[in-house]
Amino acid sequence: MKNCKSFRIWTEDRYGVKFFDNLLRRIERELEIRISPHKDIKSTMGAGGIDSKIVKLATAGWMRYDCIIFIRDGDRKRDNIHKDLKQKIEKIPDKQRKKNKQIILIVLNNKIELDWVEKGIGKKLPGDYDKAELPTYADKMDLNFLREDNNFKEFISAVDPWSLTPEKNFRDQRC
Repeated sequence: MKNCKSFRIWTEDRYGVKFFDNLLRRIERELEIRISPHKDIKSTMGAGGIDSKIVKLATAGWMRYDCIIFIRDGDRKRDNIHKDLKQKIEKIPDKQRKKNKQIILIVLNNKIELDWVEKGIGKKLPGDYDKAELPTYADKMDLNFLREDNNFKEFISAVDPWSLTPEKNFRDQRC
């Protein structure tokens, strides 16, 4: 299956917007993945925005984009959060579903700093870490090392419109 030729990323964190923008540039430059210029990154300004508005955000986003990618911290409750959000998505009435449109739901185990940043830089963040610094860490992470992370693999396959991703590999994350 071809992946997203255009996409909107919804992240719960306002600093995540610049982080993902920086990360996409690096992925394109260093991993040689051609990322669609038809993209947008927005913040819901908190997890509650994704949790309560996921259906509205997806159906409105489908007017302009092939894929709506939700990236949500799991806060050590990944399975429960993923299940709840997936149930909401599955309740979207057929008349609102658009042909060839997708929702990609990535729920991290903890939060982006623990799951991708610390793993990608190979050490813990400093004790005085400020959330506003998050965008700078997109340039410090080892992307090849992160490619082993299932959520990161799912993210890469979503933003790479020319990759072929077997559904069975990502069944639990793709909705």
